[in-house]
Amino acid sequence: MENRSFDHMLGYLSTAAANPPLPVEGLRDDAQWRIERTNYFHGQPVPIHSLTPATQSIEDPPHEAATIAIQINTPPMPDSPLNMGGFVESYMQRQPLPITRSQVMGHYEENAVPIFDLFARNFTVCDHWFAALPTGTQANRLMAMSGSSSIVDNAPVFLPDQELVYDWLSSHEVNWCAYQSGDFFPFFSLMPRWLPEILTSLAASEVGVRGRFRRYSKFREHWLADDTMPAVIFIEPEYTDGPHADPNDDHPPTGIAKGQAFLADIYNVLLSKPERWRDTLMVVTYDEHGGFFDHVTPMEMPTDVAGHRFTTTGVRVPAFVISPHVAPGTPFTGRLDHTSILQMLADRFNPGGAYSAAVAARQPRLSRLSAVLLDHAPAEVHTPAIPPAVMEAVRAAAAGAPVPAANPSRAAGRRPTQRPSTMSRSRLRANIRIC
Repeated sequence: MENRSFDHMLGYLSTAAANPPLPVEGLRDDAQWRIERTNYFHGQPVPIHSLTPATQSIEDPPHEAATIAIQINTPPMPDSPLNMGGFVESYMQRQPLPITRSQVMGHYEENAVPIFDLFARNFTVCDHWFAALPTGTQANRLMAMSGSSSIVDNAPVFLPDQELVYDWLSSHEVNWCAYQSGDFFPFFSLMPRWLPEILTSLAASEVGVRGRFRRYSKFREHWLADDTMPAVIFIEPEYTDGPHADPNDDHPPTGIAKGQAFLADIYNVLLSKPERWRDTLMVVTYDEHGGFFDHVTPMEMPTDVAGHRFTTTGVRVPAFVISPHVAPGTPFTGRLDHTSILQMLADRFNPGGAYSAAVAARQPRLSRLSAVLLDHAPAEVHTPAIPPAVMEAVRAAAAGAPVPAANPSRAAGRRPTQRPSTMSRSRLRANIRIC
């Protein structure tokens, strides 16, 4: 998913608006706490505030390296010991100027994100998952899918070639596939080496051939079939920032209602075949925060990218681990970033080994994502269904949400996880499928 911060989407979980509140590092109801984190523009306060479910189309905030530096390094007010005070200042550098400067300080509540509320209360929400770099989409997606990035900000057209997780899985003889929502192309169609296989595989998917790149419209059929599914499955949304018919990636100006419906559909498919669900782990996260307010300072994480040294991670993003193999409703507070997924793949498919030198170098500052899992297989498979009334409301909200104008000049996506904890190998049992 794309371009939303933790506080923007899930900060309400620690407030009285949650029923009941969860022990996450989210927003606080305390008036003084909120005053101290109010952003200012030309001396005018822009406070933290709630957004209604009707607030869907938000003008896209700036979210490249230079503007993110303003967001995270500016104090909310002069002489404040805090940072994370430059979100409104950064938003007002947008061209054209935003109509409503306050929207970057807004946050949703359960009535706008009912699927996330269900995920948080029945599985594991990760409240210290940071984007890997304090920059935009493409570099963070490369970090998530490679462990390193050869670019600082978005490439002008095509991505430079570098090894991806697809290559790593293939070299370790791990079967994988990627499902693409909508009728256009996945993120790594921007990397020329992958384009021929993507085009051929997606075309074949339309006539029932199962290549490594597939249409999401086939996912339910494949999941319910008796055939073996790959051990690792990637699912990409339909991207706003490219040719599209009905984007569901949460990237502004696309609203969040369509993303809630998309993730609910994936979850319903997983539950539809209990014998597969019991051995499945789904990770949901966002590429970066998209310029929206978050109050937690990024982690120190020196990273060299294309001759530029970043000293911290990016801003926190929403993240969940959804599986019968986690403790229901128990937040994970360990520090993670996008490369935590890659290390988890190494824990699962290369026990005792690192994913790569670049990923290994980050791990002393991060927890193991594998530590989210139970030590032993659960006695009973936890299978909480989405209530029919909730599902009906989610679908209605998605159907009624506006569709932004397509941008045909761009490819289908401008871009397409403390100290390390010890982990018993039983936590990543050999039969667990990762989505």
